[in-house]
Amino acid sequence: MTTELTSLKEHYLRCVRCGQCRSVCPVFEEIGNETATPRGKVFLAHMLAGGELKADAEVARKLSLCLLCQACTKECPSAVPVHKIITAARCRLAREISNPLQKLVFREIWARPSLLNISTRLFRGCQDLGLTGLGRSLGLLPPALDLAGRLPRRPARCYIREITKAEGAPKMRVGYFLGCTTNLLFPNVARSTVAVLSRLGCEVVTPRDLKCCGLPQEENGQIDAAETLEKFNFAAFQRQGVDAVVTDCASCFAALKESIAFKGMEIMDLSSLLNDLLAGREIKKSSGTTTYHDPCHLAKAQGITAAPRQLLDRTCAAFIEMPGANNCCGSGGTFSLYHYDTSMDILDKKISSIKETGAEVVATCCPSCTMQIRHGLLKNGLNISVEHPVEILAQSLGISFKA
Repeated sequence: MTTELTSLKEHYLRCVRCGQCRSVCPVFEEIGNETATPRGKVFLAHMLAGGELKADAEVARKLSLCLLCQACTKECPSAVPVHKIITAARCRLAREISNPLQKLVFREIWARPSLLNISTRLFRGCQDLGLTGLGRSLGLLPPALDLAGRLPRRPARCYIREITKAEGAPKMRVGYFLGCTTNLLFPNVARSTVAVLSRLGCEVVTPRDLKCCGLPQEENGQIDAAETLEKFNFAAFQRQGVDAVVTDCASCFAALKESIAFKGMEIMDLSSLLNDLLAGREIKKSSGTTTYHDPCHLAKAQGITAAPRQLLDRTCAAFIEMPGANNCCGSGGTFSLYHYDTSMDILDKKISSIKETGAEVVATCCPSCTMQIRHGLLKNGLNISVEHPVEILAQSLGISFKA
């Protein structure tokens, strides 16, 4: 949950403008302007909190130039939580500057599964009719729309029961948080997650009434909407009496793990749980070479880097580490929509790292990263697939799905 900007005073006053954050900020590396540095944004937030700076569209634009990747927070020698300060500043700006479109998207459409599903079906219909392609070719639609790729015919919800029984004697009752992007864009990731957990002895509960995790709302300043969603989702799992909650989305995992509403519930990393469940079990390894991209919300926000690699070592015949595996891919959730060109410049470095490995598959645990990297590979004409580690595990266990 986001803290009020004024209550973070002791933190932003610790910033001594040393500039260490400049060396790790992917946005500053591309823009090269001081206001794009983490320390520059902390200074803007400081002035905004003290009333020395007026809340306006230009300040909002400058503070939007952040991926919230947390590289600066991890690097800061003064332990300044830069990402929390920037998020709090965005919340302050959202209250003081009217933005009807942003409120419509994040408070109404994205927060209501029925409206989000309708919007997705409309977009898919436009794709089928060639309208999105025409709009892009005429320059009437933004290039960021291509990030979603070709939308699947059916979301994951159509395939997953609310209760999926364990194969054999049940070891635990696991709540599965099905995130918006996985549900709407990557249904086979969700199907793999549920099927693998079931195969390995878990009863899987996927509440029908789940909503967005609240992270997109929080990152775009709609903090009260985010808190409402968190409380709603917690109640949905609490009613089901689950032992723990897992998710295949790194961003959803970070949101749940850091949510005050979920403090009384165990949130488990999916890769770590799968490694435990696979202990002593021999599985078939896939052919080809695989590399791995660390999602920021998993590696930097939660410090989880080893478990996904251990899972890939179990399932892949050849694993090769890419240079800068934990460098941000430039997606940043909605950042790539607001700042497409800068996002693509950051992505180009990630694509170069992937090419250097010679891998046939890129694995990652975040649907947003999957979209971004897939987009970059297609733009560069590279025939490299992007898969979730749980999909690779499903294949190793002989689990497949009909279209």
